[in-house]
Amino acid sequence: MVSSKIVIDEIYWERVQLFISGHAENLDISQSYFVLRNLVETKMLTANEVRVRGNEFLCRFDVAILDNGYYLPSGQYLLVNKQELDYIAQINPKFLDSHLYELTDEEWEKYEAKETKNGRNNYLLDRYTEVFRQGGNSKKRKYTVKPRISEEVNEFVLDVKFDGVNKPRKSVFSKRIKSIKKKYNKISFKIRNFFFHSIFKTARLLHRKKGNTVLFTSDSRESMSGNFEFVYNEMLRQGLDKEYKIHQIFKPNITERRGLIDKFRFPYLLGKSDYIFVDDFHPLIYKLNFKSMQEIIQVWHAVGAFKTVGFSRAGKRGGPLFDSKNHRNYTKAYVSSETDVPFYAEAFGIKEEYVKPTGVPRTDILFDKEYEKNVVAQLKAELPFINGKKVILFAPTFRGNGHRTAHYPFFKIDFERFARYCEANNAIVLFKMHPFVKNELNIPKKYENCFFDISSAREVNDILFITDILISDYSSLIYEFAVFQRPMLFYAFDLEDYITSRDFYEPYETFVPGKIVETFDELITALYQEDFEQEKVPKFLNKHFKYQDGKSSERLVDNLFSDQPQEKNEQVGETYG
Repeated sequence: MVSSKIVIDEIYWERVQLFISGHAENLDISQSYFVLRNLVETKMLTANEVRVRGNEFLCRFDVAILDNGYYLPSGQYLLVNKQELDYIAQINPKFLDSHLYELTDEEWEKYEAKETKNGRNNYLLDRYTEVFRQGGNSKKRKYTVKPRISEEVNEFVLDVKFDGVNKPRKSVFSKRIKSIKKKYNKISFKIRNFFFHSIFKTARLLHRKKGNTVLFTSDSRESMSGNFEFVYNEMLRQGLDKEYKIHQIFKPNITERRGLIDKFRFPYLLGKSDYIFVDDFHPLIYKLNFKSMQEIIQVWHAVGAFKTVGFSRAGKRGGPLFDSKNHRNYTKAYVSSETDVPFYAEAFGIKEEYVKPTGVPRTDILFDKEYEKNVVAQLKAELPFINGKKVILFAPTFRGNGHRTAHYPFFKIDFERFARYCEANNAIVLFKMHPFVKNELNIPKKYENCFFDISSAREVNDILFITDILISDYSSLIYEFAVFQRPMLFYAFDLEDYITSRDFYEPYETFVPGKIVETFDELITALYQEDFEQEKVPKFLNKHFKYQDGKSSERLVDNLFSDQPQEKNEQVGETYG
């Protein structure tokens, strides 16, 4: 199949006017227009002028007035040709051919020292950077436009950065109000912190001997779900609710405030509880000095050890340093297999003997044939469009630096070719995007019979029962899907840069249980040819699931609540708070 392209052949400046010229391949651009669009799709700015002659184009962008009379704001921008479908402009390969540049020996050394292909490409593209400095020589106030190959999406972008941007001047009154708010917030925090620790210490003081209080708590889960639900249900099955008083305090995300009652109840239960279950990062508990007889149990929300977290990221962006108190006061962490033990111990900064490979509770349903039969029947009734179809689940992770900037580059999906595959193979695609992703998946109307967005589903495990093929990238969902021993494809278009910035516990290329594809061409070809490298799945499954019997919840509860003496973490207490 002939592909259509927009290719950038030249980039140049005249004062504040940015000119980008190029050509179209197998594409009529006579009735189209060009825009700059940021990666999170919150800005789409039309070119001030476009000239088209045949298949050639010239775009002019006045960066001083481009944003409705204001300057082009900081961010990374794609050049997009807008028509019925969007076409993302690609850079002409000549820009990235080092042999076409007259590099000195010193420049060659710097070029070759770059860690990644994109790093080397961007070293060459630096020559097309334009910098506007305040007064012509300011080091602090400058406006920079850099042509780049983005590490997030592996596509050509204009990287705009305004250093030292002037903030709007505020009135004396507004400054006074801001100062009062700042002082109030500081005092309010100190008061809340004082009461929190006072209540905790009082409850801890009254907690003289090991009792029968259990607390499930999460800062990123609004109800008893995930691993918590399976542990809780197993406790009920064993009748432990008659022996233990079970409490739960949740909130949907880490930025949300607790209700008034929970502000008092939470620190009280932290000081009083004998067993405290967490399933994710939970900053408040790391500041506390628990008694040595209290158990702080981490039942991490993901299966397996895939992307690095916690202390495994020490020295990297977003990672803690070694004196951090984060995670260190766990007395138990439960994982899927012995393979994961050293990785989780490393991530949490705890001894390896405190990491227990009893299996992950929420995977129990994956081995339950009766449950599978019921859930498949239920989903076929709720989602009638899956009946008689091959179901492809497209479930990647997000791009960006956290929940504020999280996005997925949907333009990396060729919906037209994907739909053509579905029609030829009696297939549909279910899209399950990460909850952090801000930009919306807009499915073209003519493809609504092929593509369905199920991103609102909080737990995805049930969907795996009806999935025939999984397409992912760096999501830990691959562990659960491996249980079904069905084909997987790994669409990792930014693999080299992702490894450099995030990294994995094991080499990605030899670790993942399926074929890796780095372009959509490779993805669609693998689907047509059924080239999934499926022989990798059984080995992966046996390595990462010590138990395949659906009794992980039972093992965890037995291990924790048996009458056997529990090993204690020597780090708990006054050493780590």
